[in-house]
Amino acid sequence: MTSSRSAWHISLIYMVVATLWILFSDNMLLWMGVEILTQQRLQTLKGLFFVVVTGVLLFYSTRHHLRRRQQKEQALRHSEERFDLALLGSNDGVWDWDIVSDELYFSDRCKVILGYLPEFNMSRQDTWLKHLHPEDRLSLTAELRRHLRGDTERLEHVHRVRRRDGFYAWVQARGQVVRNTQGRAIRMVGILCDVTQQKADNERLQQAAVVFDSTNEGVVVSDSRNRIINVNNAFCRITGYEHDEVVGQKPSVLKSGWHDELFYRDMWEALSRCGSWQGEVWNRRKNGEIYPQWQSINTVKDRTGKLTHYVAVFSDISVLKQSRQEIDFLAHHDPLTRLPNRLLLTERLTNALVRAKRREQRLGLIFIDLDRFKTVNDSLGHAAGDELLRIAGERMLGLCREEDTLARLGGDEFVILVENLAETDDITPIAQRLQRGFARPFDINGQRIHLSVSLGMSIFPEDGQESAELLTNADAAVSQAKSNGRNTYAFYTQALTEKARRQMSLQSDLHQAIRQKQLQVFYQPQVNMLSGQVVALEALVRWQHPLRGLISPGEFLPVAQDVGLLIPIDEYVLNQACRQMRQWLDAGYPLSCVAVNMSGSSLERGDVLNKVKKALLEAGLAAAYLELELTESEIMQQGDRCIETLDALRELGVKLSIDDFGTGYSSLLRLKRLPVNTLKIDRGFIVDLPASGNDSAISRAIIALGQSLQLSIVAEGIETQAQHELLRDMKCDIGQGFLYSRPLDAAAITAYLDEHFSR
Repeated sequence: MTSSRSAWHISLIYMVVATLWILFSDNMLLWMGVEILTQQRLQTLKGLFFVVVTGVLLFYSTRHHLRRRQQKEQALRHSEERFDLALLGSNDGVWDWDIVSDELYFSDRCKVILGYLPEFNMSRQDTWLKHLHPEDRLSLTAELRRHLRGDTERLEHVHRVRRRDGFYAWVQARGQVVRNTQGRAIRMVGILCDVTQQKADNERLQQAAVVFDSTNEGVVVSDSRNRIINVNNAFCRITGYEHDEVVGQKPSVLKSGWHDELFYRDMWEALSRCGSWQGEVWNRRKNGEIYPQWQSINTVKDRTGKLTHYVAVFSDISVLKQSRQEIDFLAHHDPLTRLPNRLLLTERLTNALVRAKRREQRLGLIFIDLDRFKTVNDSLGHAAGDELLRIAGERMLGLCREEDTLARLGGDEFVILVENLAETDDITPIAQRLQRGFARPFDINGQRIHLSVSLGMSIFPEDGQESAELLTNADAAVSQAKSNGRNTYAFYTQALTEKARRQMSLQSDLHQAIRQKQLQVFYQPQVNMLSGQVVALEALVRWQHPLRGLISPGEFLPVAQDVGLLIPIDEYVLNQACRQMRQWLDAGYPLSCVAVNMSGSSLERGDVLNKVKKALLEAGLAAAYLELELTESEIMQQGDRCIETLDALRELGVKLSIDDFGTGYSSLLRLKRLPVNTLKIDRGFIVDLPASGNDSAISRAIIALGQSLQLSIVAEGIETQAQHELLRDMKCDIGQGFLYSRPLDAAAITAYLDEHFSR
């Protein structure tokens, strides 16, 4: 009922009561028969009484009504205050949409959420829609239509609204429609809440949840009583337990039993004192396997500082430990043979020296070098060479004592550390056992390979006090063993050290000698055995060292080969000899040629043909006046490519000679194919003539072989007249040696030629 109808209703009742009162009271006065004057007075009193009574009733009625209204207004104010406080506490704003007039009301808080002042006018819905994010308009409109149709009990939607500063805020709009008696929506009232921070927090929680389940580290969350309340996927993968199997359990279900109570007591004390602990723990998987893990445990407390949770993060480090062990193994072992490497050998040798010094005992090193391994490696390939090294390492390891250390230094070099030697000779049986072990052939890819070893030994304390010194001396000893013919062993001596130091000094000085032209070319005559006339000269290189004087080629040429300087030395001698030969020919000396030694290095890696052409061209010398000498062993080590080069030199007109014939591994079939002109008998077969019957027989056979192949024969090292006469009788063509002349420099040999041809 409306207020107007209520007022009319009350007024009507009052009029009816007043009318009834007047009529009843007047009739009652008439019925009593009261005279007119009295009647008038009574009517006046009656009227006053009615006014007083109705006034009193009106007073009490009005006062009651006003009190009730005041109570309602006060209750309404209290309700509004509570509502405002609730909105203020929730930080929400109120909106009211009059659907009929399309008027939209926003509370001040709504405007603040959007970054506007309370005075800003947003009274229409289209103004509000303009602030919506384009991607959220369709979904909000669809949700609003569903609620207006009555499909949903209330409207609830989260969307983005553009703030005054241009940024978008996430808001949650909740509301409910008001309908008229016909069920038509006429109004909608709701609240607006800023959920930007909540949205960000939810996203972070979602990210944390993804990380929680996606990380490779296992995570365990337990309550204050250390009961597991949650684990992630990595925990299940690492431990083998499912989520439901461990929730409610204590983490001790993973205990391996490898740690004592003191370990766990220290861990809990650290957690209590510092709030965190980390370290390595060995736990047990569901299948019983024990594994290592690196674990970090942290305590979680509420705002009051009360412990609420424990969070443990761990990673399975079993693979890491295996990798570290493998890395450590590879750092100290040779990857091919799996034997200790130089680093580990040095460590063990250093420790062994400490023990030996303390106990006053000896120890020894056996340096092992596989003889002619390079030939096997080059002929069969590196894969076969690696397999040979591996099998050789296994065989040597089986020949060592259990307390010895076999190490591979690199290439085909191995070292055995032998401890607890009472005497120096105690190491000899081990060396002999190694040599016998290599007497058996190796089977590599179905091919039998025979291999021998050269051994060098150094002994503490006689041959050195420190590890590096002992290794160096053992290396020097193995070089001596190789010099002694290989497949043998040698002990270190001081002379070996002096020789090694001298070689190192020569290596350094040799580079400087080539730059400063300290090398000189000497010449030795070659004499016709029948006529006694000089027919040719051999060019021989000498080194005039500024401090050491004249150094023989037998001393510095092996050093030059080790450091790769043979090729430039060969070129220097070739150029000098060609120019000098041109001068002798111009002077009228009847020489047939000058012989120049060519190393196997030049033949294998040098561009011999072009360099010979260049030297002849620059000297203006015909090719027929040049003879190139190669040793028998070097020619035999070369392949078919060598024959092609020699054929090209022969075609050019250059003479070719095989030097030191009889000392290498001659193949008559290969000799037949070589385009050579001359064979030179090595001085080793001449020096004992004529006393040695064997040397006489060998020399005679070589001369006969050369003659049958129509080759010229030169005998080197003739020092006596008896040797000359014997070789002449054997039909040797040419002789060379100290009997005729020592090697002389260019000036001296020129004087020699002047005197010789003037006779």
